[in-house]
Amino acid sequence: MFYHPRTESEIVSLKKYLQQRASEGSEDDIDRWIRMVATNRLTGHSSGFFSVYTLPPNQATSPEDQKRINEKRGQKPEYRNVRDIILKKTRSLRKDLTPEQISALGAASRRAQFTCRDAGKVQEIPSCSVRLTVTSPPFLDVVEYSKDNWLRGWFNGIDAKLIGSKITMSRTAEQWTGTMTKVFHELFRVTADGGYVAFEVGEVRKATLKLEDCVVPAGLAAGFHCLAIMVNEQRFTKTSNIWGVGNNALGTNTNRIVIFRKGRG
Repeated sequence: MFYHPRTESEIVSLKKYLQQRASEGSEDDIDRWIRMVATNRLTGHSSGFFSVYTLPPNQATSPEDQKRINEKRGQKPEYRNVRDIILKKTRSLRKDLTPEQISALGAASRRAQFTCRDAGKVQEIPSCSVRLTVTSPPFLDVVEYSKDNWLRGWFNGIDAKLIGSKITMSRTAEQWTGTMTKVFHELFRVTADGGYVAFEVGEVRKATLKLEDCVVPAGLAAGFHCLAIMVNEQRFTKTSNIWGVGNNALGTNTNRIVIFRKGRG
């Protein structure tokens, strides 16, 4: 329902190759780049993706729902050349980079630190060491991440359900606020004096709950000063159009970014 048989064969071959390289300890930067690009190209809404027309790349719909999309649109997966799509996207990603910028990114990557744990306790990050945090938490229980990322998990050999079980899913605003308050205390610890936090949320429960109303008190309780709330209203959404939902009719339709600062300064 997603791929032409030849395309699927190429994806499976690439998956096996990358898994073998990783298991042997021989995976290099080029392998990791190919993995990154291929993961992003698994499904999407244009010919630049491996799949037939479907949801945007951050959401992989279920096989059953994809069958319904195909039937509604009268479409059938056509052959997409995996190699060509990866090369085309690579050229697009690199086209505006100068040699100096590539060198700077390489140097930054060698200093980068990746963690995979609860955001309320990241002991690897020293206190007062971060100048800027840009983040966005789960919006209560609106998104079931294991379902949205099942194809990405399959391609990369990751158990999406196991990862999903560790992600905060709160049914009530009170539960969500309690968790975010713990996160903000940890953010306050790692943020340098004069540093900033940009905390992106949205409106949920049919726009009856604006999550910044929960975020601002949580940030203030941790010791931050709230400088502003930026609201970006979407003009359209590809996802809603696929399902025949009018713009700003359902779902999360605005980005609401709460800006905090540590210290008045």
